[in-house]
Amino acid sequence: MLLEAMFRGEFYPSETVVPRDPAYRTLQKASNDLLETLKARLKGEDFQLVEQLLEQDLTVRCMECECHFRYGFSAGLLMIQEAQLELQSRGSNID
Repeated sequence: MLLEAMFRGEFYPSETVVPRDPAYRTLQKASNDLLETLKARLKGEDFQLVEQLLEQDLTVRCMECECHFRYGFSAGLLMIQEAQLELQSRGSNID
């Protein structure tokens, strides 16, 4: 069950879910190829700067994804609550 996995700390969607869009793999490979090209052209501290930039960018993107997830999840809960209230009001009008 999902709740049990969450409680036990076994639920990591950001680490286990991979996009199914076929373009994802193509873009990922292109990014890796560009990184390898930069690695070959840049030496020492210059490439370390690129790696630092990528790490910081990843952190920023993860923060954005978490924020979007929270917002979407909250919106979904509010939508369910609204639907339940609508059904309850319709049910009370029948009586």
